[in-house]
Amino acid sequence: MDFPNAISVSPGTSPVEDQPKLNPIDSTCTVLIVGATRGIGLEFVKQCLSKGSTVIGTHRSEEMPTEFQSLQAEFPKTLIGLQMDVSSEQSIQDASMAFKAKDIGSISHIIHNAGIYLPETSFDGKSRGPPPTVTKEVMLKTFEINAIAPLLVAQHFVPLMGKRNKLLYPIIAFMSSKVGSVDDNGSGGAYAYRSSKSALNNIAKSISNDLADEIRVVLLHPGYVRTDMTSGKGFIDVDESASGLLNAIEATDANTGFRFVDFKANLIPW
Repeated sequence: MDFPNAISVSPGTSPVEDQPKLNPIDSTCTVLIVGATRGIGLEFVKQCLSKGSTVIGTHRSEEMPTEFQSLQAEFPKTLIGLQMDVSSEQSIQDASMAFKAKDIGSISHIIHNAGIYLPETSFDGKSRGPPPTVTKEVMLKTFEINAIAPLLVAQHFVPLMGKRNKLLYPIIAFMSSKVGSVDDNGSGGAYAYRSSKSALNNIAKSISNDLADEIRVVLLHPGYVRTDMTSGKGFIDVDESASGLLNAIEATDANTGFRFVDFKANLIPW
């Protein structure tokens, strides 16, 4: 089978894609959700559990957060916590070994949700807005979590993934952001966050090319969601965002090309 071409769209357009359920998330799936204890990540956990999947949810701290513990008590057989700090490659490697030791079987999906948005910075701190000048420290920390960590997670967990059949490839879904689109950048600013997501987009594209015989990759934009990251601001709630993004994931099979899509099924220019 030929690897399908990546899908790109023209600047200034956002065509809506069809999203038939080609690869449904169901009781045959084991879904690893990276960054699973709050916001969109926790909502992914809830919705995947409601579809009957086994869910492995990662938490950064040694102890699981209270809400995650409560959910695990409700789904003791299908929700498993996995401690992993994505800022540490050793922690990522240890988590992959811990998963393998659980002898659960192959992972069908990885949804990499973990990310950070540090206090906003501007080019020079001048009157374009209140943010301070961008710093090396902010840039490096943002790249570490938003671009490097997803690559390291893929390196350590892809060997634990497996096809369900010849069309149902395992899927890695990376949470990107529309602000990472170079074509869509019409307002400037957000140097660290924008560039880290642009880097993630290119990393994801390379993974898609390099592992074309093994997995499928999709980039996701969640929209402006009311979460802790946005201080409760936003246009939509986590349930609407997560549901729309899962539709995009479920519309991805062996014949679906690599693409950048939002929660409303809009394809996003690079």
